[in-house]
Amino acid sequence: MKRFRTVTIVCLAAIAVMVAGNIWYLFSLYDSIREQAMRSVGECVRRADILEIISRLGGPSGEDRSFIILTLKVEGEKSDGELYEYPALLENIGETMSVYFHFIETSDSLMPKRDYAVLDSIFMKELANSGIHPRRAMIRPFSEKLDGTEGLWHVEFSVSEGQQPVFTAYVSTLNGHILSRMAGIILTSAGILLLTGFLIWYLLHWVGKLRTIEQMKDDFTHNMTHELKTPVAVAYSAADSMLRYYDQSDETRNKRFLKIILQRLGFLSGMIENILSMSMERFKTIRLNPETVGLRQLVEEIAGMIELKAEKPVSIELDIPEGLTVVADPLHLGNMFSNLIDNAVKYSGDSVEISIKAGEGMISISDNGIGIDKDHLPYIFDKFYRVTSGDRYEVGGYGLGLFYVRQLSGLLGWTIDVVSIPGKGTTFTIRTK
Repeated sequence: MKRFRTVTIVCLAAIAVMVAGNIWYLFSLYDSIREQAMRSVGECVRRADILEIISRLGGPSGEDRSFIILTLKVEGEKSDGELYEYPALLENIGETMSVYFHFIETSDSLMPKRDYAVLDSIFMKELANSGIHPRRAMIRPFSEKLDGTEGLWHVEFSVSEGQQPVFTAYVSTLNGHILSRMAGIILTSAGILLLTGFLIWYLLHWVGKLRTIEQMKDDFTHNMTHELKTPVAVAYSAADSMLRYYDQSDETRNKRFLKIILQRLGFLSGMIENILSMSMERFKTIRLNPETVGLRQLVEEIAGMIELKAEKPVSIELDIPEGLTVVADPLHLGNMFSNLIDNAVKYSGDSVEISIKAGEGMISISDNGIGIDKDHLPYIFDKFYRVTSGDRYEVGGYGLGLFYVRQLSGLLGWTIDVVSIPGKGTTFTIRTK
């Protein structure tokens, strides 16, 4: 168990480190996509600027303005292999076009002034063409301080690299755009995290159950040892007395010792049979012999036997109509009632009052015993389970009686439930329909 705890702690620590690393990676990815998105916004500003200038260009009457002829000069750089390379070719072309059109704008005194409403409209279209859909987008001169831009992202635009910015473009936050790009990795990471968390919970849950089963096994061994020692010790003492002090003429004494030995061996045999009958495989293959059983007569016989052997005052009150019958195996049904009534006697104070009621489809057994805490109620029908607190631990038994009752009820097609109040008593209710 210590090794398991160490391995579990190491694995959990490793998972925590990986989760932290994944979160850091997601934040880094967010920043990277944001930076990429803002570069795309800057390119949209450049294209919108050029298109807005083109919209203000005049021309002679009848001139075809469906196309524009430009002469571009792009300088390359000679590589080590005596070849020319043109790094960032598209960016250089865009920058060259911006310089050209701004030159036309400043050199043509008749050109109308810039229309920022048209510029904003073109800017929005360019953003949409690039797959970016902000709620707000506008372009204003760099020198103009615009109110109401709090919370907006902005990018500064220069005609060419190294020059003073000309415009400031404002867009509403692009978190939706960025998160949509990250949706795949976010969903898969969240799924892996949830699945890992579930598996950890499931593992710890079953480890807890295994520890409970281990404790129940230890309790069962302890209880069985205690239960077996008494009849073995009595039978051993009786046999030893006969062997040491055998008197052939004292027939009464000999019969008494033999009767004690036989009684204790019968008790041991019954205990072993009880344990074997608790086997799940035996319950799967057990064959019942159902017949119509008179309920009141059966319960009276069992109650009478328990009252006789009890070592404390026991009062059993019956409220069972004459002639009430159930269809069940009489042997196993008697064992069910014997277990329930015997438990009521065991788990009580110096005296016990038991009330047994029956009607159509219902049988209840109530007592004024010490009761069962609500924390234990869900488990009292489990195999080998025993309440190990207070006076209950000192009571003989090995945690199989109520398991037997529930299993047999299921085989008969019945149900059983329990209500208990600590210090006041317990009621078991069997429903036969």
